[in-house]
Amino acid sequence: MGILLSSVGLTGITYGAIEAGMKGWGSASALAPIAAGLAVLIGFYNWERSLIRKHRQPLVDLDLFHSKRFTWGTLLATSVNFSMFGLLFGIPQYFQSVEGRNALGAGYRLLAMIVGLIVGSIVSSRIVSKLGAKATIALGFVIMAGALLAGAHTAIGSSDAFVLGWNGVVGIGLGFAMPSAIDAALGALSPERSGAGSALVTAIRQVGGTIGVGVLGSLLSANYRSDLHVSHLPTQAAAAARTGVEGGVAVAREIHSSALLLDVRTAFVHGMDVMLGVSCGIALVAVVLCVLFLPNKEKSPEQ
Repeated sequence: MGILLSSVGLTGITYGAIEAGMKGWGSASALAPIAAGLAVLIGFYNWERSLIRKHRQPLVDLDLFHSKRFTWGTLLATSVNFSMFGLLFGIPQYFQSVEGRNALGAGYRLLAMIVGLIVGSIVSSRIVSKLGAKATIALGFVIMAGALLAGAHTAIGSSDAFVLGWNGVVGIGLGFAMPSAIDAALGALSPERSGAGSALVTAIRQVGGTIGVGVLGSLLSANYRSDLHVSHLPTQAAAAARTGVEGGVAVAREIHSSALLLDVRTAFVHGMDVMLGVSCGIALVAVVLCVLFLPNKEKSPEQ
């Protein structure tokens, strides 16, 4: 029952977020599944609490959230996944449809973020012993926010060095924030509960990534469609162009229209910039949450 309720609830929220990108955040087809998903998740929470009261086996051990360090460490690690998966949705499309790279070329360019993440993880492991997890996590989100703000100024003519540079710095911020947040969460648990805690952190992070793709991807798509000028095209061609940047590029090439191709790419880059700006805002909120609510230490495991 726990698996069923959690799956249905998360599906509703994710589907609603995707619909919002297609039809707007005020549409009933977006709001209804989101509201239904939230209602089902509330039912899931109550079901899990009832199992705990009856001393039966819940899917999620909610008592783990009695630890503030575990709770906030998990939420901060999830916010990293939220932004990262949104980036991994938009950036490959930028490399392929705007810069004209093939799939392999786009994949190579994503290595900038991965290399940055590795470097950030190595450096942060040394810094955390001096500054502590809280300061390291906050610093990671500050680095991410700065890089995402720079990325929000990406334009059609931006050089590879600029785009790869801010991608790499985002990776460094990820390397600071994500491992330290996970360590902070799991370090708050007793050894016998660390296995359940680790599984729960991983599951919540993946949920955050899924919803991040839905929300940030919808934001990008909605801005792309609002900036696209295809009213002069035949109905079928206009509909194909509105499906996404790949569809728009295909239509422009089919009718040999360089003006439409430029309009499609410009609309997508603007949508991506808006998405990156929102991701920057999320990182800044995470800094505040980390500073205000993440305890430096807990007196004893799970206290």
